[in-house]
Amino acid sequence: MKSIIVASLVLSSVLMAGMNGGPASFSEFDTDANAKVTQEEFEAAQQKRMSAKAESGKMMKNAQNAPAFSDIDLNGDGSFDAGEFAQHQMQQRAKNQANKGMGQGQMK
Repeated sequence: MKSIIVASLVLSSVLMAGMNGGPASFSEFDTDANAKVTQEEFEAAQQKRMSAKAESGKMMKNAQNAPAFSDIDLNGDGSFDAGEFAQHQMQQRAKNQANKGMGQGQMK
């Protein structure tokens, strides 16, 4: 029960971030709204996001660092759900925070 509440809170914050030009939301990938994202849905949504950014003139920096489908499909069952997506987003945030911390105090 506790993990469901945490996943819900994380998912809602991810959804809100997606609306503000932040990270993608789960619903952007779950195009058929069946609560599972296949590799085909993932790749199509990823391409759509990249095309939209390019058309609006936004810089495509870090595009090469975009996660692969297998990075999000944590249990390897060929699809990912909102829980796996939220867990991946949390891992990425933690990794980004750790990387920011490593660079601090190194400039002279």
